[in-house]
Amino acid sequence: MTAIEPTSSVPRHSDSNSALVRLERNKLDLISLEEQLKSYVCEPKTRTLFERMEILKRKLANLKNSNQEMIIALKDHTLFFEDVKDRIRQQLDTYKSLELKVLEYIGMAKLHC
Repeated sequence: MTAIEPTSSVPRHSDSNSALVRLERNKLDLISLEEQLKSYVCEPKTRTLFERMEILKRKLANLKNSNQEMIIALKDHTLFFEDVKDRIRQQLDTYKSLELKVLEYIGMAKLHC
């Protein structure tokens, strides 16, 4: 029986095109997370929630910028896949971690309604 690789990871024998597709999907996922965070349901009701939301927004913006820079660099061939595959893997792992934090925040915000 073989183990199934998580969808967020970059395949070992991937090329630049499949990495670009994964980064483009990640870009859409980041936009979706950002929109969820902007929902009225997520309005912070306490100072702690407000501070947490601001941190999440800043991390989302940083991750979106980093993601976009890698997409552009791979498309322009200023970076080669072999040189950045570990950065791409780290980028996708960071997204998963941030997604969990946003979902946790949303749950906390709903409790304070």
